[in-house]
Amino acid sequence: MKLILSRKGFDSANGGCPSPILDGRLCSLPIPDAGAPTTYAKISPLNGSSVARIVEDLTRGRVQQGDGAHLDPDLRRDAISRTAGWRPIFGQAASAQSHLARHEVGCGDLFLFFGCFRQAEKVGGGFRFVRDAPKLHVIFGWLQIARVSRATSELATEMPWTEGHPHLAAPQRYKNNTLYFASDRLSSVSLKTRGAGTFDRIRPELILTKTDSNCSVWQLPRWFDPNGRPALSYHSKPARWTDCDNSMRLQSVGRGQEFVLDVDEYPEARAWVRSIFRAANR
Repeated sequence: MKLILSRKGFDSANGGCPSPILDGRLCSLPIPDAGAPTTYAKISPLNGSSVARIVEDLTRGRVQQGDGAHLDPDLRRDAISRTAGWRPIFGQAASAQSHLARHEVGCGDLFLFFGCFRQAEKVGGGFRFVRDAPKLHVIFGWLQIARVSRATSELATEMPWTEGHPHLAAPQRYKNNTLYFASDRLSSVSLKTRGAGTFDRIRPELILTKTDSNCSVWQLPRWFDPNGRPALSYHSKPARWTDCDNSMRLQSVGRGQEFVLDVDEYPEARAWVRSIFRAANR
């Protein structure tokens, strides 16, 4: 089994700001995409709040409600109008997909999606970030892989319920265009839950960032220490890792989307994943 920490959603490079934490709830914003068939205005409200209004307010109008939204990973059935047969999908392409392929990511492997978040608030009908609230890298969703397929027009015809996914709307837009379809149940870590979904509320167990540092400095369980094993991909340099007695501090890379860990080399990862789900469901 492979565990993939996958960076997605708004940040300083994509969207220009973090995704918000509103009333303790995680609101991961899909990045802008002019070629996407879904606009922010078409996305259903999150916890009663208009996604389009959140995006316009937090970007100070740089991103508009009529702009295209790259709704990927697509994890919420109620995010937009669906046809029968829909299931969660994640698309990847170009060099990031090549990285996944080199690590032989496939059926049974588990994506944990994380993004950059910051505490926000609703004031007078609008939204703004809370002054001095830190940026945090937070896990917001998951997908266990049941099928991997090249994204083609033929696939879109075979599965009409995929209509609207940005990687299938115009498959030729992307090189090495690939789709990961979710399993029905999360079996890879022996949990009775859906094969894909989102964590709605922020919990300490979902936060990767070391609380007294910038968001790219992570505090991880001590078993993440490579100690002669293949490290979390893109993080093989020993200088990135600092032993902090009961934990490991990691200076995560500033670029890159998919960070792969071989669970056969790190069997403690299974218990860690189970603890995340149990804490999120409390």
